[in-house]
Amino acid sequence: VAGQQGAFVARMLNRGYDMEQSVPKLPELSDSEAFSLLRVWLASRGLEEAPGFDFLSLGLLAYVGQEEALNQVMLGDVPIFNYSGKIAFALWRSVYLAKQASSRNQALIAFDWLRTNAYGRDITRL
Repeated sequence: VAGQQGAFVARMLNRGYDMEQSVPKLPELSDSEAFSLLRVWLASRGLEEAPGFDFLSLGLLAYVGQEEALNQVMLGDVPIFNYSGKIAFALWRSVYLAKQASSRNQALIAFDWLRTNAYGRDITRL
């Protein structure tokens, strides 16, 4: 939710809305400042007042332990699919890797998963 709210506020600030008002509106400008392509475009679409924030649910991914997970992929209120168990865990891992900031982190995490599968988590038994 916070990521979508942050993107919404950034979009409103980039468009020049006055965010100090309870309902963000385009500020009143003098005649010399009033003509800008963005302002004319927003006014022509009836957007002198900012639209409200609407949360778009994309579903959930949850790791529940012992190589099992839950997922519910949806777009808004429309569920696309629901899985649990090993299939959901594979999807969880693929999304987790894809969300990493760099390919270096992706490689380190994938190597860690391979090492854990090969040798287990307890290193005292080596």
